[in-house]
Amino acid sequence: MTTATPDILALRGTIAELLSAIVAEERAQAGRIALALPRHRQSAENLAHYLAIRNRDVHRLQLDLAAVGLSSLGRSEGHVRDLLLRLDGWLSGRRRRAVDPGERLDWAAAEGLLHANTEALFGPRPEGRHVHIMVTAPETITDAWADELLAAGANLLRINAAHGTPEAWAATAATFKARAAARGRPCRVFIDLPGPKLRADVVGQREAVIHLPRHKDRLGRPVEPTIVGLVASYGGGPQIPVPQAWLADLAPNDRLELVDSGGRRRELTVIDRQGGEVRASSDRSLFLTSSLPIAWWRGDRLLAKGETGELPAEPAVALLGPGDPFLIRPPGDLRESSMPVLSLPEPHLLARVKAGERVVLDDAKLVAVVEEASPEGLRCRVKHATSERVKLRSGKGVAFPDSDLEHGHLGAHDALALRVALEHADGVGVSFVNTPEDVSLVGQRIRESGRQGFGMILKLETRSATRHLPAILFEALQYDAVGLMIARGDLAVELSFERLAEMQEEILWFGEACHLPVIWATQVLDSAARCGLPTRAEITDAAMSMRAECVMLNKGPQIAVATRMLADIISKMEAHQYKKRALYRKLAMAAGA
Repeated sequence: MTTATPDILALRGTIAELLSAIVAEERAQAGRIALALPRHRQSAENLAHYLAIRNRDVHRLQLDLAAVGLSSLGRSEGHVRDLLLRLDGWLSGRRRRAVDPGERLDWAAAEGLLHANTEALFGPRPEGRHVHIMVTAPETITDAWADELLAAGANLLRINAAHGTPEAWAATAATFKARAAARGRPCRVFIDLPGPKLRADVVGQREAVIHLPRHKDRLGRPVEPTIVGLVASYGGGPQIPVPQAWLADLAPNDRLELVDSGGRRRELTVIDRQGGEVRASSDRSLFLTSSLPIAWWRGDRLLAKGETGELPAEPAVALLGPGDPFLIRPPGDLRESSMPVLSLPEPHLLARVKAGERVVLDDAKLVAVVEEASPEGLRCRVKHATSERVKLRSGKGVAFPDSDLEHGHLGAHDALALRVALEHADGVGVSFVNTPEDVSLVGQRIRESGRQGFGMILKLETRSATRHLPAILFEALQYDAVGLMIARGDLAVELSFERLAEMQEEILWFGEACHLPVIWATQVLDSAARCGLPTRAEITDAAMSMRAECVMLNKGPQIAVATRMLADIISKMEAHQYKKRALYRKLAMAAGA
């Protein structure tokens, strides 16, 4: 018998250590594994095994295994124990794995579990490809819109319950399902719960300013005058409120003179009455505020003087750039301040934010640091901005990526959206999952509803979700049709764009380890959806996305073009790549050698 070389003996020793480690981790996670559904029990065990090997640096082992022509563990996610046993068998010269009869989770079984879980959540595999395409619906859809999307290759519809009404969500789901049924196409509809996304309001109001522009051609030449309505009180649009007593007697060719808010003299000429409204024209653009002096002339005779009427105050806007300070306070705190003030609708969270932690505003257009935290609020200073001055409006998102903010409740809007989804859709997207408790909160409601096979997509978009990912996955395996979404937009805000590239890979690996389908989301072919033409970077991103089980597209006027393009890219790439595995199909380019 040939004696094994020291290198082989060392490799066998390392493999033995890993086998011991996965047994220990399985015992440590025994309580969580026992809670998994019977159909997910092997997946829970394999997740424990994957945690064991990923808690170690095994890259040296990988290189040594590759050097002797064996698998380097780089594709072991779905069947960790089986691969380690096979490696031990090859290294010992047996060439067969030393495995007890109860061990069945090999590569084929792992693939079978992943495909079964994908079909349970998303429905049958699309014709000609294994990756599903999910499209985000606008607030209302038509039969023609649904037909075009289905013909382009869409399999799933996402309805964002952060916008619209329950009636609109139900109507959208019904329309898409009816058109899919008419085409004989399987489809599923998911409604995203809004989740506890924080949005800040800029405190205060500012004086309204109305711009009444002059219409010009592409060379800047005026093509028609500015037409405005003269009204007693402003109702919106191109109108000027004038003294009510004037309206009955204004006649064609009368003139109104004023100095606009920019200090420029302007003159308007009355044209006619249309639909009970007096219309006037100006050959110049003008800017209006409330209470500007105005004079009424007929020929050379001054008939009256007065003021323009009140314009409704506009919500305040904060102009912020690097180095600028601002405050974040609880709602209702109206104390005056020399710096912009933002109001946070959930004041109890402010107490959990500490000095030195970051504040990210408006999808990372502004990144600030908390300089002082007190019961009255947070004093912050902008460190980075996407431009010299960013115009921050009310309702924009605010995130505290360094802070421990766990909400732990299902809001009224979420509960309403969940009820509508249970009645009209096939599943829900659980936004801003932070902990296992967030999964349980929605999962238990679904279980209590009695809807068999109702799906749950866990949207991973926070720093807390990445910290608690293993626990979240163990919790997810207690439910039937479940999957993960890499919500890359909010995840980038929380983690930084630099870390996003690393994190999206890790979520793909963990999804495969517990045999749950993953959705690759946010800004896929975004330019194509908006204007019909993709960027080169978007094409590369779309090609990478097919390693997930589903790819999500957002809204856009050219969404059918983007859907068709994505389906074509996926179909072509699947001949070259499956998950992390490169597939060596015949290449036409090789024939030219």
